[in-house]
Amino acid sequence: MELEIRPLREEDVDAVAGIEMECFTSEAWPKDDFLSLSREKEGPITALVGVYDGEVAGYVCGSCVFGEAEIYSVAVKKEFRRRGTAAALISELERIYEPERAFLEVRRSNEAAKALYRSLGFECMGVRRGYYSNPEEDAITMIKTYKKEERG
Repeated sequence: MELEIRPLREEDVDAVAGIEMECFTSEAWPKDDFLSLSREKEGPITALVGVYDGEVAGYVCGSCVFGEAEIYSVAVKKEFRRRGTAAALISELERIYEPERAFLEVRRSNEAAKALYRSLGFECMGVRRGYYSNPEEDAITMIKTYKKEERG
């Protein structure tokens, strides 16, 4: 199975909302947010999906302003994890944005995500106390600075 990465489409919204709920439960984005993103072709937020044989396996959402990218959310359906899907989605977002720096937040307890982000060149920058709720938890803010040759 080969991974296809493409912009979020309206027909992907149910699958993406399901992945969001599976991964983030009480803090999941509403389905209507993804529906809006699927309809915005030139909006400030980019939403991409990763698809294997027609099935949406994961997604990433982010934005980039003045060379600074922020990754808002990345999630992969449980049965598609450990295949490089999240890394490929983040890499495609980086390719599109060509940022000077990128930022993201991750739950302090999410060791798998932190390891993934570190493998992609992100470093811990700081802590946002009580950033998450249900359960309340600190966020680790991570940053990646790109060398000019990495950006093309």
